[in-house]
Amino acid sequence: MDWDKLRIFHAVADAGSLTHAGDTLHLSQSAVSRQIRALEESLNATLFHRHARGLILTEQGELLFDATRSMSKRLDAASARIRDSEEEVFGQLRVTTTIGFGSLWLAPRLRTLYADYPDLNIDLMLEERVLDLPMREADVAIRMKSPARPISCASA
Repeated sequence: MDWDKLRIFHAVADAGSLTHAGDTLHLSQSAVSRQIRALEESLNATLFHRHARGLILTEQGELLFDATRSMSKRLDAASARIRDSEEEVFGQLRVTTTIGFGSLWLAPRLRTLYADYPDLNIDLMLEERVLDLPMREADVAIRMKSPARPISCASA
């Protein structure tokens, strides 16, 4: 099923009219009508009864509208969670550093970091061996010298 046609169908079912849905979607009434007709043809079902006062969902239309309503709510919830996640600090962070720096300076300061960000989980890897960040052996490396080779800052 075409997601764009489902989005248009949902707007039409919600508005009860092709014209009002077109206004909401910034599409012409005829473009909305063509999309609804194409969706009905692909489903081999009539989704709306055309009425003088607007459109009325058929039984099949009601089934599809229930599904698109549920999808819309889930997408709204996911969008909200994504927006919230941009403001929150959480998850796993693998940090590698030398034994001396990590145990004497960094580890004692983690308590303050955890107080500010309780959903952050730091895996502190104390070792002299330099881990390979591009190979995802760690997320962050703290060293007192420049890396032997340039590190790419591209996100995965």
